[in-house]
Amino acid sequence: MRNASFFDSARGRMRAGVAELDQKWGWYFALGGLLIVLGAIASTLAVATTLLSVITLGSILVVAGAALIVHSFLTGKWSGFLLSLAAGALTIGAGITFISYPVSGAVGLTLMVGALLVASGIFRASASVVMQFPNWGWSLLSGLVSLFLGSMLLRGWQTAGLYFLGFYIGIDLIMHGISWIMLSLKIHSLAGEYDISESDRRAA
Repeated sequence: MRNASFFDSARGRMRAGVAELDQKWGWYFALGGLLIVLGAIASTLAVATTLLSVITLGSILVVAGAALIVHSFLTGKWSGFLLSLAAGALTIGAGITFISYPVSGAVGLTLMVGALLVASGIFRASASVVMQFPNWGWSLLSGLVSLFLGSMLLRGWQTAGLYFLGFYIGIDLIMHGISWIMLSLKIHSLAGEYDISESDRRAA
């Protein structure tokens, strides 16, 4: 009896949670659709998106650098004063450089991403072959794909730097949009399985 009571209580809480989420499943679906549209626009206008993202990053760096400088003065004479002041000045300098030369900033970021992909790809591929843990073949494949993509970026960095970041941001937005849509449909499907009525949704 106690077990039956426990499972009934757990099912009731689960049903109430699904009913509460199902109230907003349409909003989740709409959010996913909006993200997909924005991602498609960002991917189509990859160059403009890349330049805008670099300028935005530069602006964030300027604000962060200014905050570091202010913080270093507010904390008084402490051992890390000069280090914090120098870090703030360098951060502002990097931000101003990104804002003034967005193309060069995009190329630099693309080179950095390419180098990271190559390094992580080599590490994952090597580690999977040496350790041979369960399903290590998938890790090996993932490492090889990262190595291939990183090599492609490094080989064509002069042109890839103009569109890579924008294209990546667009694809990322599209994937997030798809995940939100799938989540909303799953919530609505669960609501049907639990026979949740309109009154249950309003009560939640």
